[in-house]
Amino acid sequence: MIRRGAVYGPPLPEGVLEDDGADRGLMFAFVGAHLGRQFEFVQSQWMNDGVFFGSGGAKDPVTGAHDGVTGFTIPRRPVRRRLAPLPRFVVTRGGAYCFLPGLSALRRLGDLQD
Repeated sequence: MIRRGAVYGPPLPEGVLEDDGADRGLMFAFVGAHLGRQFEFVQSQWMNDGVFFGSGGAKDPVTGAHDGVTGFTIPRRPVRRRLAPLPRFVVTRGGAYCFLPGLSALRRLGDLQD
C-alpha cells in the first residue's frame, strides 16, 4: 500500500478555531495491489468497526464515519479509557476508484504499432 495526502486551500489563520468558510482540506490518494484486501479492509475494519482492535462496534473518532454523539473507548489493560464524544469534523466530499495498468500492460501498450 502506498498512501499520500496533500492539503489544499489556505491554512486556518493562527488562533482561529471556527470555520471561516474558506475551501480547504486534504486530498487523499492510495495506490495498492488489491483494493478489497487493502484500502477497503482498512476503511471497514480499522476505521469503522472496533471489533478488529477490541472495541466493539466503535468507529475511529477522527477518520471513522461516526455520528459525533457516541463516545470512544481506548482498549487498555487493566482498565479501558472512555473518551467523551468528539464532534464529527472529517467530512468526505467525494471519491473515485481509478485503476492503473500493470507494468506488463504498459509494455504491451508501448509495443503497439500504428
